[in-house]
Amino acid sequence: MKRFHRQGKIILAAVLGLALLPGPVWGQSLKTVQVPEPPTLSSFVRDKAAAIQLGKALFWDMQVGSDGVTACASCHFHAGADSRTRAQLNPDTLGGDATFQAGGRNTNLGRSKFPFVKFVNPDDPSAGVLRDWNDVVSSQGVRLTLFTDIVPGNAVDAGVSQRDPVFRFQRRVEPRNTPTMINAVFNFANFWDGRANNVFNGANPFGAMDTDAAGNPNKRIVKNVAGVLTPVLIRIRNASLASQATGPPLSDFEMSWRGRTWPKVGKKMLSLAPLAQQVVHPQDSVLGLLANSTLVNGVPSNVPGINTTYEALIKKAFFGSYWGNTTQIVTFNAEGLPTVLPHPGRPLTTDEYTQMEANFSLFFGLAVQLYEATLIADDTPFDRFQDGFPNSLTPEQVFGMQIFDFAQCSVCHAGAEMTAASVANLLLNPNPPPPGQINVPDPTKNPLNAIEQMPFTVGEGLYDVDFVHISVVRQSNDPGRGGTAPFINPRTAAEYPLSWSVLGQLKRDGLLPPSVAAFTPNLPVGFQANFTRPFPDRAVNSGAMKVPQLRNIDLTGPYFHNGGAATLMQVVDFYTRGGNFRFGNFPDITEAMDGDVPAEVAPVGFLIGNTAAQRALVAFLQALTDPRVKEEQAPFDHPQLFVPQGIDPVTRIEVINEIPPVGAGGRIPAGLLPLQPFLNVNQFSP
Repeated sequence: MKRFHRQGKIILAAVLGLALLPGPVWGQSLKTVQVPEPPTLSSFVRDKAAAIQLGKALFWDMQVGSDGVTACASCHFHAGADSRTRAQLNPDTLGGDATFQAGGRNTNLGRSKFPFVKFVNPDDPSAGVLRDWNDVVSSQGVRLTLFTDIVPGNAVDAGVSQRDPVFRFQRRVEPRNTPTMINAVFNFANFWDGRANNVFNGANPFGAMDTDAAGNPNKRIVKNVAGVLTPVLIRIRNASLASQATGPPLSDFEMSWRGRTWPKVGKKMLSLAPLAQQVVHPQDSVLGLLANSTLVNGVPSNVPGINTTYEALIKKAFFGSYWGNTTQIVTFNAEGLPTVLPHPGRPLTTDEYTQMEANFSLFFGLAVQLYEATLIADDTPFDRFQDGFPNSLTPEQVFGMQIFDFAQCSVCHAGAEMTAASVANLLLNPNPPPPGQINVPDPTKNPLNAIEQMPFTVGEGLYDVDFVHISVVRQSNDPGRGGTAPFINPRTAAEYPLSWSVLGQLKRDGLLPPSVAAFTPNLPVGFQANFTRPFPDRAVNSGAMKVPQLRNIDLTGPYFHNGGAATLMQVVDFYTRGGNFRFGNFPDITEAMDGDVPAEVAPVGFLIGNTAAQRALVAFLQALTDPRVKEEQAPFDHPQLFVPQGIDPVTRIEVINEIPPVGAGGRIPAGLLPLQPFLNVNQFSP
């Protein structure tokens, strides 16, 4: 490759040009960024503090899962991510593979299995490949089971067990690695493929794309209008986390028996005592005043739950127009659309719902978003350095920060949020603000900066801002942003694409229903004007994934959407060599990953063979950990949790490990060690 011929010159230029500076050279403290919030939140939420209590209780409550074990937190208990090592492999079901390569279904992952794609020379992909595994390290959820019904008052749903062709009778494992939910509120869209829409429709992740066969928006929420329950259209902007929250509780890979619905979840949860199987620390920063446990010699007593009900929390948190009608009930058809009926004057069946039960997805989504919006890690050494405390970073970390900027890592991991896929970046007002004023997001607008033209290894193309294909896996392994939503566009007879670029093309050509077009960004005006190479009208999104934020990355391994790297040095090696399958994924990977382009386009090449620079970059990445997260101090404290850890190979019994409750003071008062990296790895190890 050409960059090997210019390696010495690039390294020399880098060393000469990156003298240590006394103050900040790149980025801003996250403390400077306003936490995004839905502009219409006050139309739904009457008491934000109560909604946060509700959201934290629901997020950590194992009863939400069909099995009575799997909570949202089951995949987000370690710095917002998942540190489990046994039974965490998916064989790449998104790519159609059912064969495990890194081990069997119940494999206990060890350091020697990483990275999944291993080269003879980590800096040089042309030197040969030692192994090439397409497995994914992710999170175990529920076993494949057909949903029959809920059992009111029982945490476990009724269902019929199925033999899974891939996982057999073991727990299913999701097809993408679990990202942290800490700082996720800054993302304009959530999930790796961005399917958790910025616009919350009250019921599922897909925003305005939830339409009927004629392209009309589906109305799944019922509101009390002048005493009459009426299906209403819900469109809440800046609510991607609410959209995201409604996905896992119905996923048969994550938390649900196959075929369960949100009204069923609502009826079940409203029949149960909150956190009935889990101890809440009496000093919990959100739920402590409600905890049933008390401190005995500094240790929480073994009394589970909180001293309120989900019904009471919903009534306190949300306006009564969404839960207060008791004279009518709701039923749902096969498409999940509501029908309003008079109350029959008898106990309701499990297919008849109160207004509160019918609207449970709305409450769940908004409450979980408000809880997760409190999980802001903005006090890392890097943030303190940018706040004006230069001794917060070591000289090596400052050098690594300069490399991070010089190597253009900061182009995608941009801004204080460390991702250009942020609410602030995509909603910035394009009109310059008056002198002395800050350009702030406008949450009422469609994405103004969502689609750009970008150079790829061949020509240019349209791409969704900060959804990039960097060649972690082959393009055929995972569609990523090239995926679709499960609703048919009547004007194309195909499922709606997730990609803004493709949606923008459809909008331009009049091929979107008006209700979807209204929430679709326009293609950039004159997007061909400043480019000289041939520009086909193509949207490059297959295999593209959302660029994640980086805070606490020391604690959230394994890395990438496939979990195929265990250490930060393995991540640095990946970028140094220009990706794993750069030639196989040609021509749709970003040009910045191409070692055959000029150094000013892909300057990361100067890291080749430069051990000192690589180590400095790893040291800087370690400086992105908020000590409150590592110690689980408020707001990162949590209730007790029990998480499945695979099957014991000797007893053949499932292992369930306890995650102890932690109060606002963190892990030290609880007698616990700080959180450690995945597998307790040495992050400098290749």
